[in-house]
Amino acid sequence: MNSLFNSVSETLNIPPDHIITMGIKAFLEREIRLAELDIADIREKYLVTSKEDLENKIKNKEINSHPAWEDLITWENTEKYMVKLKAILKKEWEHANTVQTD
Repeated sequence: MNSLFNSVSETLNIPPDHIITMGIKAFLEREIRLAELDIADIREKYLVTSKEDLENKIKNKEINSHPAWEDLITWENTEKYMVKLKAILKKEWEHANTVQTD
């Protein structure tokens, strides 16, 4: 793996630390997109626009509680995961801008 990393760095003339930073950023952005797609799937499945709409449909027995409750929990956990990912991206972005302007 190390030789591949060095080869990419040398071939593309990109500093190794920049490759790592770009890779982490790409990973975080991809995870956010996938999480957004997961939530969109749940919205489409139940024809709702928010978690509250889904919860109301469950409570009003407009839809079966199983697996809707599990999907609601998944939605909530996915949003929490996205908050963490976005916080990491924001922190990195602020750090990168601070380093560039110093």
